[in-house]
Amino acid sequence: GGFMQAFSFARYNCLTEIAADGTLVAELAESWEPSADAKQWVFNLRKSVEFQNGKTMDADDVIASINHHRGPDSKSAMKPVVDQIVEIRKDGPNRVILTLENGNADFAYTLSDYHMVIAPAEGESIDWKSGIGTGGYKVDNFAPGIRASLSRHPNYWKDNAAYFDKVEILAIADANARISALLGGQVDVIDRIPFATASRVKGLPNVNLVEVTG
Repeated sequence: GGFMQAFSFARYNCLTEIAADGTLVAELAESWEPSADAKQWVFNLRKSVEFQNGKTMDADDVIASINHHRGPDSKSAMKPVVDQIVEIRKDGPNRVILTLENGNADFAYTLSDYHMVIAPAEGESIDWKSGIGTGGYKVDNFAPGIRASLSRHPNYWKDNAAYFDKVEILAIADANARISALLGGQVDVIDRIPFATASRVKGLPNVNLVEVTG
């Protein structure tokens, strides 16, 4: 859950992003325009975004990344979302047009899900095994379900993110063990504080509890 989400958002970006206040903001899509009936969606892509392997992101990468979840053999958790797409095409290198079966005013929100990240196109599919994305950190080492070591992508397109040279993400399933790791200095940040424990954690010295809308 939380481990894979953090690992995913460190490496990748989505077309759209939900900000800390719950509003939808642009990420790899600079802007988007739904038709009046919300059946057709035009996404204008951010230019000069670089993948961690040096490739510049374009419409082909976006189309391949969305198509990765489509098709009769797809086991993706996002298959119900992408099944509503009847056509996806590009209009130049920085513009993607999607047509839906029915109108969906919330479609841009669904593209912010951590499964819907944009990866480099590889033929008709994407290169997902390498873990290369447009995000702030590239993978140095990954032990599935245990830990991930990452270093900052020097050409990251966002100015207000990825402040650290290196990051390590640990999977600690037990909430009490997470809190103990924080208090013992083994980790700097933890998430998913149980509601019943939050008031106790908030009162601890040298601990800053941050609440966001979820």
